[in-house]
Amino acid sequence: MPASIDTVLLERDHILADLSAALGSAGGGAGRLVLLSGEAGVGKTSVIRQFAALLAEHRVRVLIGACEPLITPRALGPLLDVAGSMGTSVDYALGRTLAGAGVHELFDSLLADLAAHEATVLVFEDVHWADEATLDLLRFLARRVGRLPTLVVATYRDDELSRTHPLAAMLGDVAASAAVDHVALARLSRAAVAELCGGRRSEIDELFTVTGGNPFFVTEVLAAAGGTLPATVRAAVQGRLARLSETAAAAVEAVAVLGSPAEPDVVDSLVAQAGPGLAEAIDNGLLQSYGIYVGFRHELARLAVLDAMPTLRRAALHRDVLELLIQRDGELSQIVEHADQADDDSALLTYAPRAGARAAALGAHREAAAHYGRALGLAGSRPIAERLALLQAADLEYFLIGEMHQAVACRREIVQLFRESGDKLAEGDALQALAHDAWAAGFSREPRRLAVEAIRILEELPPGPELGRAYATMVQLCFFAHDVESVLQYEHLALALTERLDVSADLRLWVRYFSTAARLHATDDGWEELEEIRRQMVAQASPEYAMWLTVLSPCMAAYRHDPTRALPMLDDAMEFLLENDMLGFLLYLRGCRAHVLLQSGEWAAAEDELTALMADPRWSAVPGIAPQSVLSLLRARRGEPDVWPVLDEAMKQCEEPDLLRLGPLHEARAETAWLAGDDQRAIAEALRGLAGVGPMSDPWQAGPIACWIYRAGGVPPDVPAAEPYALEMAGDWAMAAVAYERRGLPYEAALARLDGDAAAVRDALVAFDSLGADVPAERARARLRELGERRGTRGPRAATRGNSHGLTQRQVEVFELLRAGLTNSEIADRLVLSQHTVSHHVSAVLAKLAMSSRTEVINAPSLRHAI
Repeated sequence: MPASIDTVLLERDHILADLSAALGSAGGGAGRLVLLSGEAGVGKTSVIRQFAALLAEHRVRVLIGACEPLITPRALGPLLDVAGSMGTSVDYALGRTLAGAGVHELFDSLLADLAAHEATVLVFEDVHWADEATLDLLRFLARRVGRLPTLVVATYRDDELSRTHPLAAMLGDVAASAAVDHVALARLSRAAVAELCGGRRSEIDELFTVTGGNPFFVTEVLAAAGGTLPATVRAAVQGRLARLSETAAAAVEAVAVLGSPAEPDVVDSLVAQAGPGLAEAIDNGLLQSYGIYVGFRHELARLAVLDAMPTLRRAALHRDVLELLIQRDGELSQIVEHADQADDDSALLTYAPRAGARAAALGAHREAAAHYGRALGLAGSRPIAERLALLQAADLEYFLIGEMHQAVACRREIVQLFRESGDKLAEGDALQALAHDAWAAGFSREPRRLAVEAIRILEELPPGPELGRAYATMVQLCFFAHDVESVLQYEHLALALTERLDVSADLRLWVRYFSTAARLHATDDGWEELEEIRRQMVAQASPEYAMWLTVLSPCMAAYRHDPTRALPMLDDAMEFLLENDMLGFLLYLRGCRAHVLLQSGEWAAAEDELTALMADPRWSAVPGIAPQSVLSLLRARRGEPDVWPVLDEAMKQCEEPDLLRLGPLHEARAETAWLAGDDQRAIAEALRGLAGVGPMSDPWQAGPIACWIYRAGGVPPDVPAAEPYALEMAGDWAMAAVAYERRGLPYEAALARLDGDAAAVRDALVAFDSLGADVPAERARARLRELGERRGTRGPRAATRGNSHGLTQRQVEVFELLRAGLTNSEIADRLVLSQHTVSHHVSAVLAKLAMSSRTEVINAPSLRHAI
């Protein structure tokens, strides 16, 4: 008989040693979080069980909870599994959380329980199936476990982690923690497979080839009937199922439908005389006992059983399980799972909203949104009050997880329902909420129209808090539109109404914040007042308002080209969000941080930040305008390809005009065209960005865009421009460069010096070279050659001196190939150069000839006669 992998763990001693070392550290008060990864079937669960068995004789509390492969995961499923084995404070806090108190008290009680025990091993298995709240709990523990006598182990399948998998985001968030260890389980070697098999060499070779050394595959194939090697593990599992009695097979099917592991008494409720059948399946090796539970040795076996079941039989079993869970007041997410599998719309409509409410209470907002969304798809014929409750709950959850277009869809339906019911007060309040959500979703024009309509409706009714909220929303929207005059108008209306009605201080602080921020446009003064308002909001325990204001200030500083101020503000804001487990805005702040690092000349750090950000699976749900601007500018300044696709994709995220959000993107598009020598496009892109700019617009956002028109040889329109940009556009390059440097903008200072004398251009060249800005550096060299400067640039050859344009022989060759209509790639092939070098030559040629596009080159006469 070959050895059983359940009793003999081969090539796993080093993993057990790693876990023991981590537990030793935890015993000394320096806890660890071990992330135990491996592909499906590699033996993660077996390692955990072996480790737990080794601890049985020691004074170590071992708590094991697991995630399940449900369509919508159980909220905090692993914690729910172990809460009954912990202190009463955890159970009490869990009850309060389910009643709507939030997760902070629950998480704190868990910490207190872990700190009170001499040593605890807390295992969360299969977290690739975890809900959002469980992943948040792991983030929470990762930052605090180093102070606890606790070893936390989280197992997951690394072969199921796509770039957009929620677990991938969590792994990125905890990667830098000093208390986190990554341990990977490898497949078995051929020698280990041979030891398990004990057969002839030909059998060992075939077994290793078929299974690839995956322990589960090896075990299932070895246990197959007849001693032959089936082609697939699926066939192996189904072959073992076929050897069971009818009762045992029915019991195994019931366990497969229930989910593994299952309670034997629940199986007995579904299958007559299930006990003997379960015992037979255990003897056969298809199932295992886990204390009081019974289940498959691996999820792959369960899936193979499900796959072998006739569709009608599987649906009937799901209906039976559904009825049983409803009778026993079972776990809501499991009820929803079985209702979905049984196609029971009535049960789904009843229990999905309850599951959503519970998931929301536990902080599992993504799962809550999924439950509510499932119910909304079936609620079209339900009474208006029920549909409204569902829509309002779903809207909040979609907003919290960043699914803004889904939130807007909910808000639109809410407005329509109130409109049809004739409830004007509710309609007006819903309209202002829709305006807020629509702006967050990237709409620029519609939100203000919605807010105006809301105010019109509400002003016709007796004044109440709803009108105060509408005024406050209008203050916010007017600020975002740089309409300072309207900000002040609605500020007065909002504050007067809120004081008369004694509305909450939160709303008054919110209005004051935006009116103060609007005054920055004219004075650049008021940052201290903004921070004081934010501190008051935090002190008043207003988490949603505090989160918004914590994020807004540093992002404003970033968009206003103030890196010296923005960088420490961003770092403080990120620390605040981490400490308060407000993770939804972290990626947005990281994008702004990359933007600020680019502004300050720390391009390598900006690229590192950007690389980490765009590797995060949540990236697609984050407004990426600032980081996409950084990506495109780094590529364009270095002469790298694939710039415009990034810029074009970013333009789809928001409606135009929108100087606040799209300003950095318009700057990037204008500069990219300028760097390519296409001055006409640079001017057009800049004018596009200035559409809608008025006399009260932010000069630190309008000025930089207008300045690109000046640099491209155009005449900038009369728009507000901050000091350094105004100086540069007035021709005072020297003072402009000083003003840029004072602001902490070295690249802009170098651009200004391109208009100066030879010494200034040499300074610009040094700056560009130090930054790695290859394309602007080539422009600086071309400018030096125009000035007759030889130092710092390749001196003109005789052929260059022989033509009036200052082109080198190579540049003349490039010019003639451009005239023939060749692309950069084709020119590179013809001249045996890199595309990067050709791009530099093309930029230099266009600059020297004062041409803005390839079209002009194609229509120009040959320059061969000038050589």
